[in-house]
Amino acid sequence: MKLFETSRTHLHSLMGLLSNATWLLSAEVVAKASRIITIVVLAAQLSPTSYGTAMLALAFHDVFGLILRAGVGSQIINCEPEKLESYAKNGILIQWGICLTIAIGQFSSADYLASLYDNEAISTLLKIMVVIYLLYPWVSIKIFLLQRQNKMRWFSVRNGICIIIENLTIAISAIFGADILAVAIGKIAFSIFWLLLFSFSPVISYGVGFCVPTIKIMLKTSGKLFNTEFFRGLRVHADTFVAGKLLTPELFGFYTFAKNAGVGLSQSLSQVYISALYPYLCKLRREGQLSVHLKKLGILSVMMSFMFVVQALIVPYYVPFIFDEKWAVTLPVISILCLAALPNFIIDSFCCLLRVNEQYHRETIARFTCLFISLISLYLFNPEDPMAFAVLILVSSLLCLLTLYFINAFIHIVHFITSLFNRRKPHEN
Repeated sequence: MKLFETSRTHLHSLMGLLSNATWLLSAEVVAKASRIITIVVLAAQLSPTSYGTAMLALAFHDVFGLILRAGVGSQIINCEPEKLESYAKNGILIQWGICLTIAIGQFSSADYLASLYDNEAISTLLKIMVVIYLLYPWVSIKIFLLQRQNKMRWFSVRNGICIIIENLTIAISAIFGADILAVAIGKIAFSIFWLLLFSFSPVISYGVGFCVPTIKIMLKTSGKLFNTEFFRGLRVHADTFVAGKLLTPELFGFYTFAKNAGVGLSQSLSQVYISALYPYLCKLRREGQLSVHLKKLGILSVMMSFMFVVQALIVPYYVPFIFDEKWAVTLPVISILCLAALPNFIIDSFCCLLRVNEQYHRETIARFTCLFISLISLYLFNPEDPMAFAVLILVSSLLCLLTLYFINAFIHIVHFITSLFNRRKPHEN
């Protein structure tokens, strides 16, 4: 009877993860339908050169934005109940500090980044999108509390609405001749509606606090998370930054389109799953049930990863049907990039588990290892066309996964030997 109740509890808990993932995925599917419209419109309205410029600016913006994930969100979602109020009150001050720092950093570095690629339009886009960081802190704590409480239905519906508004705004702006400015206009529209829709979240409002010891603890953890997110962000966009320097503007436009139309959709699936997985694992850890569910979660993650293989197989069918004929040359590049998303998904799942267990140093080492392998691969092989870039990204991603596997195996062996030694030592004494 006890075994039956335990199995029932485990099944109910796993269904909670699937429910959260389903709501996030449903909202993401609807949002991606509008995203496809945006990609189609941009592909029709922009030249490959302009398309590449817009994607490069968004890549820089995304790297700056990823620093937000190194703030207080992970700590509020994962902290013990008795620390929640203090973390929420002091977290808002840290969020404002981080957002203002990012805004100043992005604005002041915009001209340098534009000169690095000899493209003034990059500076214009980055400076306009700084506005986003002045809106985000107002509702960020409420969003973290929603995720902590696993209210993914409430979150996903409103997040999906914001994404749809962003995509449609970009499409409409491009049709009316905004050119690459359309992407900046869409980002601002997203942020405004994000602020409006999440201002009335069904969570407790803890207000603002100022406790120096708590702020020090949170900043110390944020520093560790910053390294992790920085390395992750650089790796995600390393190929884009390098391709922008090595390829001609037209070839770079083709490559960024392939990445956006292929791996961009794959990454969305990955982000949906990780977004549902992290608060769910945090809940299991607080309840002392994490180790019991690891095997089932591993099987579920492997099943999820095969979606990227399916996408790679159907690329020759959906891309020619949806997009303009001038992009047909990117079909094999898109398929290969979709396959590269599979090992990256497994790596993200592994790092998510490390973060849940507050093993920030191991997560940082894992992210740095992957970044190092990716950069060394790009430097050594110096690809000269989109296909070469795609193949190299796939190979380096597989190499990253294998390297992390052997590092993790080595750590387990060391722990096992250490535990044996510690057991024998008292006996010998």
